[in-house]
Amino acid sequence: MTLLDADVIHDARRLKPAAVQRVLQSQVAPVYRIAYALAGRWDVGRGIARFVLNRSVRMMPKWKPDDDPANWYHRFTIMTSRRSAHHRPADPRQDVLVLQAAPPAPPEYVAFVSAVRKLDAQQREAFLLWHGEKLNPRYCALAMDCSTEAAQNHLKAAEDALRLVAGADYDPLVKKLQDAYAHLTPDEAQLIPTVNKVVFRQVRLRRWARWVALLAKIILVAALAWGAWKLYEIVQR
Repeated sequence: MTLLDADVIHDARRLKPAAVQRVLQSQVAPVYRIAYALAGRWDVGRGIARFVLNRSVRMMPKWKPDDDPANWYHRFTIMTSRRSAHHRPADPRQDVLVLQAAPPAPPEYVAFVSAVRKLDAQQREAFLLWHGEKLNPRYCALAMDCSTEAAQNHLKAAEDALRLVAGADYDPLVKKLQDAYAHLTPDEAQLIPTVNKVVFRQVRLRRWARWVALLAKIILVAALAWGAWKLYEIVQR
């Protein structure tokens, strides 16, 4: 997890482009991993990640000085993913956690990933955040917007259910899933243009639009003042 110093967060809250870019660069990879893992589909996960990144810039001015950006991104990615939960892969073999596993994916692994998809939402979140994203109990709880005890209970329920499915193969299957999860991170060549596009649209373009709007107001006021002056000259003749 990349730590950001207070000055960067302070400048990001003021929507300074360089600071916003650094915040996004520090969080874009986990946002995509979590989105892909929870959605199970490339297209849905990509849509979730892009929405979260764009929305985050609009929310930055509302962040408190002591807020941890990682917590915000984890939680908002989870919340957004919950609204897309019904878009799960129709074919378990096309699940991103299967596609990213070392080929060929054995039937027992496909069945294991399918069982993960059938867990209750919070159990699935706890399992993937703990085993995939490697978040500690506190960060899991913050991401899921629940108490640490509740997050651990969801994790235990998920592990108990999956052990019934996997039996003696549980540990190797979890390891295979962890390896697949690690490969969900997009290539840096994809992430950099994504971040740059968000900064351009959400910061630079909006800033330019505000300046254009201000300039238009100044021109309008000047035109009205000039018109009023000309009218005054006519009346005085």
